[in-house]
Amino acid sequence: MTFLNKNILIACSDKKDRLQFFNYFDDLDAEKIFTASDYGQMNDLLSHSEEKFDILAFEISTAWIKNLEKIKQIIEANENLKLIAVVSSKMNMTPSQHAEIEKYVDGLFYSPVTQQELLAKGSAMNTRAKEQRNHSIVELDDFLGLHFQLTSLPKALIDTSTHQIIEVNDAFVNEFKIKNKQSKGQVWHQVCQLKNQSDVEKVHARLNETGQYTQNVGFEVGSKIIPVQLNFYTTVFDDKTYYLVEFVNQSEKLFYERFLKYLSQITELNFEQKQSQQTLQKMLQWMGLDFCFIVNNNLSNQNQKLLWDSSLNNYAEYYIGCEHDFIDRKLKTDLDFDIEKGANKDIPGDEFLSFYGVSSFMAFNCSIDNENQVTLVVGSIKNVHKWNSFKILFGQLALHYKQTMAFKALQFSHESESQYDVLTELMNRRYIVKRIEQSIDNNIHSHVGLAVLFIDLDRFKVINDSLGHDVGDDVLVKIAQILKNNVQDYGVAARYAGDEFLVLLDKQVNQETVNEIAKNILIDAANPIKLNNGSEIKLTLSIGGAYFPEHGSTVSKLIKHADIALYNAKLNGKNRFTIYNNTLDGDQAKQSEEMVRNLQAAIELDQIEVYYQPKINASTEDIMGFEALVRWEHPELGIISPGLFIPLAEQTDLIYPIGLLVIEKAAECLKKWQKQYKIPLTMSVNLSPIQLNDKDLTSKISHIIDKTGIHPKHLDFEITESEKFKSVKDALLMFKKIVNLGCTLSIDDFGTGHSTLDYLRKIPAKTLKIDQVFVKNIGLSPDDEAILDATIDMAKRVGHFIVAEGVETEEQRQYLTNKGCDYFQGYLFCRPLPKKEIERILLQREEILKNN
Repeated sequence: MTFLNKNILIACSDKKDRLQFFNYFDDLDAEKIFTASDYGQMNDLLSHSEEKFDILAFEISTAWIKNLEKIKQIIEANENLKLIAVVSSKMNMTPSQHAEIEKYVDGLFYSPVTQQELLAKGSAMNTRAKEQRNHSIVELDDFLGLHFQLTSLPKALIDTSTHQIIEVNDAFVNEFKIKNKQSKGQVWHQVCQLKNQSDVEKVHARLNETGQYTQNVGFEVGSKIIPVQLNFYTTVFDDKTYYLVEFVNQSEKLFYERFLKYLSQITELNFEQKQSQQTLQKMLQWMGLDFCFIVNNNLSNQNQKLLWDSSLNNYAEYYIGCEHDFIDRKLKTDLDFDIEKGANKDIPGDEFLSFYGVSSFMAFNCSIDNENQVTLVVGSIKNVHKWNSFKILFGQLALHYKQTMAFKALQFSHESESQYDVLTELMNRRYIVKRIEQSIDNNIHSHVGLAVLFIDLDRFKVINDSLGHDVGDDVLVKIAQILKNNVQDYGVAARYAGDEFLVLLDKQVNQETVNEIAKNILIDAANPIKLNNGSEIKLTLSIGGAYFPEHGSTVSKLIKHADIALYNAKLNGKNRFTIYNNTLDGDQAKQSEEMVRNLQAAIELDQIEVYYQPKINASTEDIMGFEALVRWEHPELGIISPGLFIPLAEQTDLIYPIGLLVIEKAAECLKKWQKQYKIPLTMSVNLSPIQLNDKDLTSKISHIIDKTGIHPKHLDFEITESEKFKSVKDALLMFKKIVNLGCTLSIDDFGTGHSTLDYLRKIPAKTLKIDQVFVKNIGLSPDDEAILDATIDMAKRVGHFIVAEGVETEEQRQYLTNKGCDYFQGYLFCRPLPKKEIERILLQREEILKNN
């Protein structure tokens, strides 16, 4: 078929259809090809062009040719012009309209037009005589001998009356490995698994209506069922209608769709959950694999241990009982090792491979230290197809396991995982609080005396800044030893934070004993302390004390009142011990005035610091962001609790400069860490209800965002419902303005009564932070667990993320993970730390990822 010496006019609005026709006619040697993109342009070319057109491909639509009368007008005005109609996708044409138009045109197509359809109908179209407006004889043999074989797509020609396949092309034979004569005579819908007659009738109805149709089926080839997409086209040869059908094999497409799905799922597996094992077993069945497990070989005692198993049978038990010298040697130098076929023959000395006759085998080195050789073992008794793809998938599983274990090792090594502070070897903050709680419970029944001492080094910041952190650490260790020597069996000492210490005295103590212990601590600390560098240093301590139950019946009350007494001791000259009493509350107004003056100076002298507590992704246990927490580092009084100075700041409007200072410092750190460590960290900053009264708050935040260069979506503001709002309506308006900047909101302390459901409904927040009081009572209070469960369920239903605060135990973490909590904060992972300490942790994280 050729269009040599023929002039073609293609007139339709769809650019892709014009291109398909152009390529078709151009390939078949058309003399000249003209195009028109609208009806007026088409008429001008037909009426005024010097060229004589042989073929017109035109559009049937409301904007072009919309009825049979216009087609007849074109026929009358252009003698011997062959017509090809393209029905717009926006036109709804009935079968009777289709049949009527087909009488007056030489070819009828439906947009979008394809090359396959053009090829299928091309022979009939080329020889259709316009004068007769009917099909003339086309030799079927010509079509089968030329166009049918030229294409690389597998095709079959089907007799519409018998539904039998009468011919398949070479591409069909090569694709499905089936001989031509085996296909001929088969009823297409039987071998394509279309069992219901209604489905077959639906195909015929659509083909009669539009001339083309697509159907996904399972094509039966021998004992296999191959997923194929059938693309039907109606064509006519020798006045007889046939279906030209493309058999597009979907096996590869479906394989890679599922492969990519599993590749995504593999990095979300939790190695502690049974559900993840079941998920991987489904993957193994799909891939035709028999076993997948992780074993650990302790290099010191050569003891093998099963760490994780998702095999379809008990392969791992036998593997552990055998030696694998060759595999172990390979994995000492390489990260992975595999044999696609005949593994049992290539490594005949491996008892496991020989016993099961393993053919396909791969192993990955998952070790994170030099003491253990951890190996991911995967394989099958039979040969496995798509081996290289599966190697990629299990390579990702091995990497995911290594990273998970590396982060757990880092977490375990961190001081918050232990009961003790790494530097001083005293009990840490988390456990001293628990110990005081236990002591209070015991005291209620036994009526034994109980006291809490709050101790702070005088002028420690000066020592640290002038002599260096190494000397500072040395001083803290020496003070810790003084506390141990004096507390002895009367109780326990702990490092609370920085240069702050807590002492619990709860064994055979009275006021006289408490006073004696405090006095001796002050005396010992005042003596010159010999440092590791050979020099000596003189320093003093200040101590505040509180008794149970006189000064408080809860841990928080006792620590707070001991802290107030400590502050009083510092204001009265330092190097002294003060017991809390009610008169201190009377003196608090004077202390407050003094503190306000000091706080004003602290802002001016840049003594307001920001500490950062990591937020942990519950599924990966990796750091995803931080909460910024304000700290006041007084040069003489040391670190002053936010519980003391934030209320004063709110009362005196100092909260405005402090709040902006925290936002700016946090944003600067966020930008630096994102750039340096290449991770999309987020930063949460607490907003005081008083700050929301500042009408210029959003413009100030916007200025900080522009100045630091952070993306606003990475800056989150934590808010609580409060009676301090001047106007709830104005506060809600401010929340919306903050969100309009591109920042996000989190609702803090949710579940404590401060944050109501109505509040949740009105605020455009995406995250809820569950108060630590509920987390703390996991495993202890069924009522609190019920509230916790309901809160998480409700938040998930409305599309909120959940952050659990105060996660301190593995039991709490596991419970919250199972309930669907998204993120964690708490001492189980990390306490709030200054910028330099956070950078040390991020650097450790980076090194672990590089090494693994």
